[in-house]
Amino acid sequence: MMEKEKKYEEVYAELEALVKKIEDPERDLTAIGEDVKKAMELIRWCRAYIQGNQEAIEELMKTEK
Repeated sequence: MMEKEKKYEEVYAELEALVKKIEDPERDLTAIGEDVKKAMELIRWCRAYIQGNQEAIEELMKTEK
């Protein structure tokens, strides 16, 4: 889990900001490497969040039948 409970929208916005920084041709290669590592962490968080919500929705759908 990340340092505090975040909302998906906050994490997604942070990821978008990192992508803009990574795409900057003037950025130092070392800084880009750190940004990519952080972006991968955020992507993992987003995937887990989406998967968790998908499973919760599927459970709700089962109870509605």
